[in-house]
Amino acid sequence: MRTCSVVFAAASLLLLSAPAAAKNWVVHPGQSIQAAVDQAASGDSIVVLAGTYHEPGVPCPSDASHTCAVVVSKPGISLVGVPNHKRAVILENPGGQNQGIAIAAPGANGATCLDDDAQRLSGASVTGFTVNGFGGEGIFLLCVDRFAVRFNQTNDNVEYGIFPSHSTRGSVAFNLATGSNDTGIYIGQSRSVHVDHNVARGNVSGFEIENCSDVRLDHNVATGNTGGILSFTLPFLDVNQNTANRIDHNWVQGNNKPNTCVDPADAVCGVPQGTGILALAVDENRVDHNLVLNNDSYGIAVANFCIAQGLSDDVCAALGIDPDPDRNQVDHNAVFGNGKHPSPLIQPVFAVDLAWDGSGAGNCWDKNAFDTQFPPPPGLPTCH
Repeated sequence: MRTCSVVFAAASLLLLSAPAAAKNWVVHPGQSIQAAVDQAASGDSIVVLAGTYHEPGVPCPSDASHTCAVVVSKPGISLVGVPNHKRAVILENPGGQNQGIAIAAPGANGATCLDDDAQRLSGASVTGFTVNGFGGEGIFLLCVDRFAVRFNQTNDNVEYGIFPSHSTRGSVAFNLATGSNDTGIYIGQSRSVHVDHNVARGNVSGFEIENCSDVRLDHNVATGNTGGILSFTLPFLDVNQNTANRIDHNWVQGNNKPNTCVDPADAVCGVPQGTGILALAVDENRVDHNLVLNNDSYGIAVANFCIAQGLSDDVCAALGIDPDPDRNQVDHNAVFGNGKHPSPLIQPVFAVDLAWDGSGAGNCWDKNAFDTQFPPPPGLPTCH
């Protein structure tokens, strides 16, 4: 590997904005991406040329007992894959590796990093990679600010494709995520993340917003998953609410794949086959201007966590979350052909285009186009 000017058009636009002192480390097939990362300084770019890469692996920053192919632990590092007209830039699991690309500061701890700047990295980006076949996540970020994950593909990673966790002010755009047994593109316990113009296909969950705030998920395609788009509040996490997120202008169609989750304790194992958009125990989420078609169980559902899980009042009281969905707005969606072949996991009355279990306060529906609903008319409160 060597320091040089980059002549590839796909990388040059990204690199023009780099500081004058920044270096571009070019990695050729047969060389190590991690070796270039280790030599790089903050602000540098690792430019990886087309080819298939198998890294020897290093301990993962979030769990040193696991092995990651590539670890970035310095701020401001850009990983730039430069495919050509014949070949992609493929990072592939040679066997036994848990994460493909992992970005986190040394010692970062999700339980404390959201309020501790010393544990956070800033300015990381990953562009132009195809990340295949890892045992956990394809691209994982922990405690990262001002990040960008764009124009990548993640295929057949066992749990997640792209997974920012405890991260803020980021962009996840123009990616393709397929074949994950949890979620294709997952935003967890994070703030102010924009997720747009991605495709999630053939995962258990296409997109998930879990215990986050100020996330916008728009202009994405979710098709062929078990569930298209999930917005959840789950218990026993570092962040205990999901609030002020927006899900808009997405195409959510035919998410009827059998649920292939691998960990029975994982909440995604309970997602019914045929889920379009599910807002579970969330507050102040807006779901608007989506096209939701031909999902076998339901189109757009708003529900209480404990009712959905069949939990007793005593168990529910110990979860540490508010299980009700409150002040959510569902408007201007086109929702048709859903609930035709519902999963046995749901009550038959819920097999409709628009569904609500009656829980929570201040939820409303307005100017949607649809055929079926529960509760039956006039059971969905209108917005004022």
